[in-house]
Parts: sequence; C-alpha cells; structure tokens
Amino acid sequence: MSRDALAEARRRYEQKRARQIKAGTWRGMIDATKAREHVKNLHRIWLVSYEAIGQLAGIGGTTVSHIAEGTPARQLPPPGRITARVSDALLTVTVDDLPDNYLISTVGAMRRLRALSVAGWPMREVAHRTGADWSGLKSIRRGERTVVLVRTARLIRETYDVLIQLNPYDHCRSTAVTASRKRAMSNGWYPMEAWADAIDDPAVQPWTTIRCSHPTCIRGAKDERLLCEVHLKRLHDRGSFDGMRIIRNRSALIEDIRFVLATDPPINPKTLEIDGERLAERLGTSWAALERALLRANINLNELRERKSA
Repeated sequence: MSRDALAEARRRYEQKRARQIKAGTWRGMIDATKAREHVKNLHRIWLVSYEAIGQLAGIGGTTVSHIAEGTPARQLPPPGRITARVSDALLTVTVDDLPDNYLISTVGAMRRLRALSVAGWPMREVAHRTGADWSGLKSIRRGERTVVLVRTARLIRETYDVLIQLNPYDHCRSTAVTASRKRAMSNGWYPMEAWADAIDDPAVQPWTTIRCSHPTCIRGAKDERLLCEVHLKRLHDRGSFDGMRIIRNRSALIEDIRFVLATDPPINPKTLEIDGERLAERLGTSWAALERALLRANINLNELRERKSA
C-alpha cells in the first residue's frame, strides 16, 4: 500500500470513528477476557488450532494465539484489551463452523454414546439412526480414539439429542435394551444427568457440580437451584419437602450404592472398611433395608469398592 493510499485509509477510518462516537455506537477497545476464554475453550475442549480459529474469524492465527496465550518468545503477555471487531469475530466462531473433515476431540461423542447405552439404546440402533459405521461408534464408545471428524461428532450429537428423550423399549427389542444397560453398568459408564451441560469438557468430572442439593439425594440437578426432577416436582406441587421420603426399587438402590462407593465412600477409620450405617444414612434408608438389597443382589460392599478402585 502506497503512502497516499495509507493516508486515505486512515482518513476514512477517523471519519467513521468520529461518526460512531457522535452516534454513540463507538466501541473501540474492549476487555479481551471474554474473547480469550472463548478461544481457549475451543482450543482446550475441542482441540481446535488457533490457526483454524483465525481462519474462521478472518483473523491471523498468530494474532489469535497472542490473544489467548501471549507471545512467550518475545516475553509478551496476552493483551488486556482488543478491538471490538476482533472480539466480535472470535466470539462468533463455534465448532459447527469447522469443515466436516476437521478432527476434534472425541470426549463429547464418547460420553454421549455411553449415556445412550446407559439409557438402553443398542449401538446398532444408534448406528442405524446416525448412518455411521457400527464398529466405528463402538470404538469411540470404548474410548479408543482421541479425535473424531466434525461430521461424525455432529451426527452423534444430533442423534443423542433425539434418542435421549425417547424410551428405547418403544423402538428396540427388550432383550437388546436390557443387555445394553447391563453392559453400561458393568463398565461404570455414566448417564446424561452426570454431565449436565458440560458433557464435552474433558476437564469436568461426572456429578462433581450438579448433584441434587437435597440431603441424601444423589440424582443429577436439573436447574440453577441444584434440584433433580423428583425434588423439583415435589417443590412445584407442594411448595416444600416436608414429609418426603426417598422411595427406590432394588435396582435403583443398588445403582445409588455403586455411585456413592465410586465417588465418596464412607469409610470406618478403625476397620478401614465401608461403614454400612453411614452409607445407609446417606442414601436415606436403614442399614437393614440396605443389607437385604445387597444380599439379594449378591453384592459385597468392600469387594464392590475394590473393583471400583482398580
């Protein structure tokens, strides 16, 4: 660009800036934190390169990298402020903007497939509905892949959003549904409630921040009050939890036991074994009822704990 052309461009920019200031629409330089966190999340959660983010935003990859992490080679920290135009451009970039053949993290796809198995959906039915290869989906579900095509991840997400709202017994053979649930339980996979809205984030652990806040309840929370569906309904219907008892069938009770032992088992400091009384108290039942359920299911508490720890 010649000196005259540069001067002309600068003049037009100043005129535009003056008009926007007069109209009250001038934004100029703004805090870079929001755009930086968005870019870093795309990079950390989805493994999207800064170069790819820059291409989608119409910004140089080096600039995106500098906004996110600074420039260590020149001892430059990330900028505290960036132009509104750059911030807006970066904040509009999503994973769905990437080309179908781009490789992203498989964590979200794996967790969705596992949650579908927990719900009872056979992998052949999932493969049929996504149009994806059955063996490939099983490989993703087992955690054998670290990356997956955007196209495949999108298909899995769209199918998951539909199937997770349906009853698999209405669409599949009951034996296939039961087998899927048993396989999921034996592998220790988690239901969709365990992840809330963070199913794609590899740094998030299941149930860590979304447990129901009602005492002894271990279901996943459904809203900002940290209450599960059961307690939300009770609160809506009666306005309080007074007199509410926790009622479970045996399989649900066993599932709750498995969860507690896998996350925060109550240990007797003297014997270093599972404290049955404390476990029963946390589950809102009596040790006698808990012991009957364990005997009928042929489960030993300490052996179950050891398997979870292995």
